[in-house]
Amino acid sequence: MRVLFVISTIGRGGAERVMSVLSNELSKSIDVSILKFDDSKPFYEISNKVKVFSLKSSVGDQGIAGNFKKRFGKVFKIRKFIKNNKFDAIIPFLDTTNILVLLANLGLKNRVIASEHNNYKFLSSPFLRILRRVVYPLADGLTMLTKFDWDYYKFVKNRAILPNPMFEFKKSSFSKENLILSAGRLIPHKGFDAFLRSISLADKELLNGWQVIIAGDGEERANLEKMAKDLGLDVCFVGFVKDIQNYYTRAKIVAVNSRKEGFCNILMESIYFECARISTDCIAGPSELINDGVDGFLCKVDDEKEFSKKLEILLKDENLRYKFTQNANLRKDEFKVENITKKWLDFIEICIKG
Repeated sequence: MRVLFVISTIGRGGAERVMSVLSNELSKSIDVSILKFDDSKPFYEISNKVKVFSLKSSVGDQGIAGNFKKRFGKVFKIRKFIKNNKFDAIIPFLDTTNILVLLANLGLKNRVIASEHNNYKFLSSPFLRILRRVVYPLADGLTMLTKFDWDYYKFVKNRAILPNPMFEFKKSSFSKENLILSAGRLIPHKGFDAFLRSISLADKELLNGWQVIIAGDGEERANLEKMAKDLGLDVCFVGFVKDIQNYYTRAKIVAVNSRKEGFCNILMESIYFECARISTDCIAGPSELINDGVDGFLCKVDDEKEFSKKLEILLKDENLRYKFTQNANLRKDEFKVENITKKWLDFIEICIKG
């Protein structure tokens, strides 16, 4: 079986890491190639069994017309590539790339399995939303991360909820510290401003002796650092870290205060590192990864008082933290890379057979 993944770049990002992990694992049993739209070196490690191709694309004109020309000019280059190379299945990653590949495949007989890695509401362009609705039914299959998206994409014939796989890690025992970890891109919808305000509302005596670390970079970093200072908080901003497991192994608590998510990898990954979890119940993902009060806490979006109160409960109740981590452990097998890879292989075969 020959499979081609298509993605705009293999830079740092959640979907990019998932595709890297998945392609490496699949390459152990099938022929895997990757087509990317840029010439940059992959940020994540790619197995030497995986062939990587770059779709060289001209910059084009500036402005709206230029962006349109640049984006849809790729359609013809993708089409040329997939006509000249034989694959049993083509799997684009992320909504815009899904659209481009499906357009490129018009009139061809390639099996295309589109793969969503954000919730469907993330796509803000009205034009692209309409185009998605028109071309997605042409896909031979569609993968998504949550039931929230499963319910929306009823107009695609073959659908599968395929959660992100857990990346491999070496340590089996952890040396835990009084550390609260939050991680992600420092952008508005990740809600780090609300997280900082929630921390500022928490009992100072309970927070005493605890370290708060935010891992990630983004446009809001300077504003968030200033906010933390203005609120009198001792928060450590460590920037983007490639090997976040070094923080997971130390953290007793993982906190997410997002306003929207596609899946929320940090809530899945922290299961494996025995971190007690607290998150906003945003669209989409957290409610499918946390059973409130059983293996973590869920809070209303932007309800900083509720988040603060539940965080206080975790800070002072070691037994509850232990209960949450042990109950979450029951789901470990669900996200193991070998199990997710098996589900992918099964779904690819279903879509190829039609």
